[in-house]
This record gives sequence, structure tokens and C-alpha cells, in this order.
Amino acid sequence: MGQKRDLTLDLAKAICIILMVIGHSGCPDYLHRFIYMFHMPCFFFISGYLLNDKYLTNLKTGLWRKIKGSYYPFVKWSVIFLLLHNVFAYLHIYDTSYSLKEISIKSVRILTMTGSEQLLGGFWFLISLCWASIATTVLFYFTQKIDNLHYINNWGG
Repeated sequence: MGQKRDLTLDLAKAICIILMVIGHSGCPDYLHRFIYMFHMPCFFFISGYLLNDKYLTNLKTGLWRKIKGSYYPFVKWSVIFLLLHNVFAYLHIYDTSYSLKEISIKSVRILTMTGSEQLLGGFWFLISLCWASIATTVLFYFTQKIDNLHYINNWGG
């Protein structure tokens, strides 16, 4: 039997998603400010809480999982939208087309997660989640190693 799913976390994620939709739907300013005080930090907290200990025993595997979960989707969709940029400009969705030089610069920015396409503005979340996940995984990994050394030194295990 697998582990039982924590419905509290599912409920918290659902509430955050609903609040995000409300926040982006043109709600009153006071409600928008209230929602934006906590809904994204809540997503990040849940992501950190769900970090599986097995990824802390093997740093390479843990980092690879984090990269696969946020870096690859970011790059994939950003490249697709970059390749479609001039088509979107032709269809008057964008005001201007990109030159080959601009496409090259944008490609590097996508690969380094320092920029994305206009229609993917919400992808800032993947950039932030990727770097926060990597930093948290590394921090937890080394904290665990230090705790283990402390235990061995104090208890002779």
C-alpha cells in the first residue's frame, strides 16, 4: 500500500489556486492586495513541505528532479513561444518581429532563466520555484550532513 494522501495539503493548494484566479480576475483592490500577501508564499511553502527525504540522500538525484520539474517546462514553452513570436507579430498579437540577433539573445535568456516571452509572463513562477527548490534542496542536504556529523562526533556512532 502507498502512503495516504494528505487532504489538508490538497485543500490548501486548491484554496491558493482559487485565490490566484480571484486575484487575476479584476477583484477589488483591497482583496487583490490581501490575496497577494500570502498566496504565492503558500505555494512555495507547500512545495518545500512536500520535499521527499529520498532526494536529500542523493543530491544529484534531488537537483535533477527539481530541474526536470521546473526548468524543462520553462525552457520548452519559452522556446516554442519564441519560435512563434514572429508568427504572432504577423497576426498582430505582438507589435514587432524579432531579428535573428534578438532571437539569439532571447534564446540565451531563456536557457539561463533570465527572460521569457511576453505571453508567458506568468512563468516567473517557474523561474522562482526552480531557484528556490534548488537552493532549498542544497541547503537541506548540507544541513542533514552537518547534523549527521554532529551526531557521530557526539555519540560515537
